[in-house]
Amino acid sequence: MEILPAGEAYAGEIKEIAESHLVTLAVPLEDDGSIERETGVRVTFVRKDGLYEEEGTVRDIAGVPEGLVTIHMSGEPMRTQRRDFVRRDASLNAEVEWNGSCTRCVTKDVSGGGVSLLFGDLPPLDEGVQFGLSLNIPDGRLPIKAQCETKYVREVLRGSRWLAGSQFLTIAEEDRQRIVRFVFRLELAQKRPR
Repeated sequence: MEILPAGEAYAGEIKEIAESHLVTLAVPLEDDGSIERETGVRVTFVRKDGLYEEEGTVRDIAGVPEGLVTIHMSGEPMRTQRRDFVRRDASLNAEVEWNGSCTRCVTKDVSGGGVSLLFGDLPPLDEGVQFGLSLNIPDGRLPIKAQCETKYVREVLRGSRWLAGSQFLTIAEEDRQRIVRFVFRLELAQKRPR
């Protein structure tokens, strides 16, 4: 949830979507009056089929510090990005394990469905190759482990950079949600005014 026009953002969880465009969010609040009734907000959230967004007005606030904020939306939320998982550019350290060897690389972009990886040398992967991935998400927890399949390998800088797109084959649902939350935080940060 983003306060308009100030741009201050609060990450939370949708608790209820009711008829007549009412949405209730659980968000950590401070008792500083930064959110009041009739405050204009933009709500951005992820569903399985993409990223949605709509503006509205705060109708009710209950509880501090874990507040329940009820918002009257201006209309139906509009999908702003179509895909199974929202993808965002992010440079994260990663390690590919294939055929008994490990290769370090960085991500170009990440999503709950897979990652694109940048390599300084021609990667040991071809389209259709399955490999292990260790991915460091900046959330203070252990790296995410997943099994992936290479979808494509392209040279992106002549002789010095290669990009390999991949899809997760097996990943713990908790780890997938860590990635989705990370991407969502990136999306919120991008929408804040500079």
